[in-house]
Amino acid sequence: MTKNNKNVLVFYAFGAFGLQAIFGFVTGFQSEFLNKMYASLDPSILSGAAVVLFISKLVSSFADPVIGVWIDRTGRNGVNLFQWVRRGIFPLAILSALLFVYIPFDRFGGKWAMYAYVTLVSVLWSVAMSLAEIPTQSMISYLSENDAGCKKLAAVTNIAKSAASGAVSVIVTALMLTVDMIRGAGNTKDSVYYLINALTITVFGALFMALLAHAKPEGVRQTKVDATQTTVTIAQMLRDLGGNRNVLIVFLINILGCARGMSSSILLQANGVLIGKVELFGRVFDTTTNAAWLPYVFGYLSSAAALFVVPAVNKRLREKKTYILFSVLDFIFSVGAYLFYVAQGPGSPLRYGNGAMYMIMTFSFIGSFLMGVNVFIPLAMTAEISRDESERKGQSYASAPYAVLTMSVKLGTALSILFGLLIVSAGGYNQIVYETGAITAKMQNTVMLPFMLIPGISTLVSAVPALFYKAPAGGTEAPAM
Repeated sequence: MTKNNKNVLVFYAFGAFGLQAIFGFVTGFQSEFLNKMYASLDPSILSGAAVVLFISKLVSSFADPVIGVWIDRTGRNGVNLFQWVRRGIFPLAILSALLFVYIPFDRFGGKWAMYAYVTLVSVLWSVAMSLAEIPTQSMISYLSENDAGCKKLAAVTNIAKSAASGAVSVIVTALMLTVDMIRGAGNTKDSVYYLINALTITVFGALFMALLAHAKPEGVRQTKVDATQTTVTIAQMLRDLGGNRNVLIVFLINILGCARGMSSSILLQANGVLIGKVELFGRVFDTTTNAAWLPYVFGYLSSAAALFVVPAVNKRLREKKTYILFSVLDFIFSVGAYLFYVAQGPGSPLRYGNGAMYMIMTFSFIGSFLMGVNVFIPLAMTAEISRDESERKGQSYASAPYAVLTMSVKLGTALSILFGLLIVSAGGYNQIVYETGAITAKMQNTVMLPFMLIPGISTLVSAVPALFYKAPAGGTEAPAM
């Protein structure tokens, strides 16, 4: 970054915040919306939602390199990237809102019409998200004149994304409480709550994204950027997966450790079975509606702390040992927490209400901190791989390893959503069960599997390929977060 362009950081951070806010709201609340709106139409709605979300994530992960090449072929430069972001804001905002529009399919077409609509809009949304996300990420190399500038923008991006992820649930709660103050508690349908939240977050997210247009530094570079530095074809990624052991290891770490993403997803989607309603400040709150943010607010705080602790540990132990250490600790904690939970009798105060919330918050705080290693280490490994290959080949070699990293993260997310929701559905939980109070200890134990035990096992399994990671000769300083 140049001295005259410090404001670029601010505008870019706001843009990244807006994009992540839209992404966080949709991925966090879509299956909950489907469960509440259509459980009466299909009792297995969570299983159906799992398949729909898996398909949309899968399409997105494979569409990314294609979209990246497409953007490059239009003539990549700074102006072009800003144009792509502007083009992507409107369709992303519209599709985000459409995902939360309730349509009475029980009167118009039935459940198959509902699934067809949701699948189509979800796939289109995933593509629109990629069209906005790829040029936004590519701006890091364009806006920075050196490696230090790239690291600074990358660090700002991570902070903005974390802040947006944590802010979404708080904003949702604040909006619902405000609506209740205006209209009176109990006078607003769930479908209206979701639409108000979707429109508010989408509009403000789009406005923040529009600020990226002001992130142009003075003296905009008009030269075309080498496409091989920013995008890569699927064929090249497959070649690297087969021919570079370290690239394959990073890919396996994210795929085998995909269940880590189940915890936060399950906690949001299945608050009703694990916690339900709580009483705070003399008022009853429902963790499936106006208090959805409470159970995992401490988890966001510990995740933020991990962004500082893990790099400090990594400076002493390096990537392989750091990853294995935290993975083993997370496995031990997860198994212990799960066994502690299932040992509680059906009438235990830790099974429902305030006691359950405090216990879940504790689980989330510790687990999120230990799992924070996966935010940093695969990226650090990828940076080492990229630098080593660039030095060995005498040319920039950033795209293939990072493309594999991005794809593995998205595939891992898709798998975690699929299997997590399938397990919850297999346990018999849905909105109708919650509303009728038919929750059993067996159902709770089943939901606790994807929330606590399976992520811990997945983390330990993902440490196996890490055992075979060989740091490039001489090692490199891990990237700043």
